[in-house]
Amino acid sequence: MVENSGHNGHRERMRQKFRNDTDLSSFTDLEVLEMLLFSVIPRADTRETAQSLLNTFGNLNTVLSVDIDTLCRVKGVGLKCAEHIVFLGQVFRRAEKESLISVQADDFDDLSRYLINFFKGDTVGRLCAFSINKSGRLTASTVLSVGITDRIAFDIEDLKTFLKQNNAEMLLLAHNRTDGTADPTEEDILLTRKIRNLLDDEVYLLDHVAVSTDNAVSMRSRGCFRSFE
Repeated sequence: MVENSGHNGHRERMRQKFRNDTDLSSFTDLEVLEMLLFSVIPRADTRETAQSLLNTFGNLNTVLSVDIDTLCRVKGVGLKCAEHIVFLGQVFRRAEKESLISVQADDFDDLSRYLINFFKGDTVGRLCAFSINKSGRLTASTVLSVGITDRIAFDIEDLKTFLKQNNAEMLLLAHNRTDGTADPTEEDILLTRKIRNLLDDEVYLLDHVAVSTDNAVSMRSRGCFRSFE
């Protein structure tokens, strides 16, 4: 299908808006994702596909974190498009490592600020893993699950591979709460215990942090680990 003049005009207006501002502060996640898809969907309106992706995964960060097969299940996303999104996500995570270098896991004030900013703007729950090196600094992150439940919704072998690739000495878990509170729940404790048991003590589980819009709570400091350590 050849893109019509309305679509062409809309794309040019979006590009002109970016040229005028030279940053994305005035763009919504929908507009950012829409423009991101311009190069890989050259002859169709990308707004509907971008909206479907956001409706499915909740935010731009999660869209850039899921795998190719999962992306291909979304209406309007083909293999080429999914590969493009995953590649950009990998570029984003490589660049993100630079911002992790200064985050010390045992400085909870510093860690809290980082995690609150990390989850900022999320509209769905995400469970994330962070690798920690011998110096106690965060080195990389990965999304384990979208939509937090008391059920393991990811492959533990993927987590082990992530930790091995990043030479992790320790593991930090973190998830965001969308109900306005960061207080850990019984489901959070159950999930943490399951993950720890599946890891078979291969890597030390340092903490699991629950994050709200403006607060972060350490489950270890709350005594939540006592029931399984």
